[in-house]
Amino acid sequence: MNPKQLLRRIWKEIHDFILWFAHSKPAIILALLLSLLLPAYVFYLAVVIPASSCEREFPSGDTTETALVGLNPDSSQMILKMVDTIWDLELGKAYLSNLLLLTYQDSAYLNLNLSDSLLLLEIKGVTVRECPLTDIRVTKRLRCLNKSQLVHWISTPFLGRADLSTIPKIRYVVKEAPKDTNEAALQSDSPIPADTSSVYFKIYFNRHLAIEVRQLEDPYDHEEDVIHDYEKEIQGAIRSKTMQAVVAGLSPEPEILIRLEVSKADARAIYRGLPVHPGLALKLQ
Repeated sequence: MNPKQLLRRIWKEIHDFILWFAHSKPAIILALLLSLLLPAYVFYLAVVIPASSCEREFPSGDTTETALVGLNPDSSQMILKMVDTIWDLELGKAYLSNLLLLTYQDSAYLNLNLSDSLLLLEIKGVTVRECPLTDIRVTKRLRCLNKSQLVHWISTPFLGRADLSTIPKIRYVVKEAPKDTNEAALQSDSPIPADTSSVYFKIYFNRHLAIEVRQLEDPYDHEEDVIHDYEKEIQGAIRSKTMQAVVAGLSPEPEILIRLEVSKADARAIYRGLPVHPGLALKLQ
């Protein structure tokens, strides 16, 4: 069979399929259902689930009380409190161990202390910037983890893999070349213009953790497009991750998001003070 005959046969098969499809009501109904259900499913995974992933209060951990068989209620409660205290100590130990491991790095890292509402930029164990948190929002997914699972989750420092931001990582100041030595001398003494742009950034860490930092101050009106593009990039990243999981036949793994609010100056200093792949020690309680 030569190429022309093969092409004619292919077009004939396509033509026959279109004719069959046009006269087959079950096929048309099935196609319409799929065209409606698939976008709805993707919308639910990419929009509905992420939109309900944050809440204001930070969960205090596993508070479920379980009676121990063969013991009276007082003894049962005492043992449960002891076990709960042990897991609290394990969480504190994991946090301090992570801080110790990060001190061996030569670059800056994050120390996020949710119990004291502090975000610290540190190098070699020395605090370079201490930022009080005015608002904390954490994912509801943490409610599904008991303290033993939390200890396993924070057993090692988190490592940043990618980030999105409304400001560049490194600030560039564009200057026009001087025409003569006199103009060059004047330019050398001129101060660098103040950076007043709004700061919103999100860092994606391993183990499905994401930290989003937003400035406390309201953004300027002329920056609405920049912030809109930033939010659009975040939603695009969520949709892309969801579609990859759907195509692979897997259930999308929701991220554990911690959203923080700090002052604009603190947010800018934190973002630009961190390396491309920052480490993170997390204290939950």
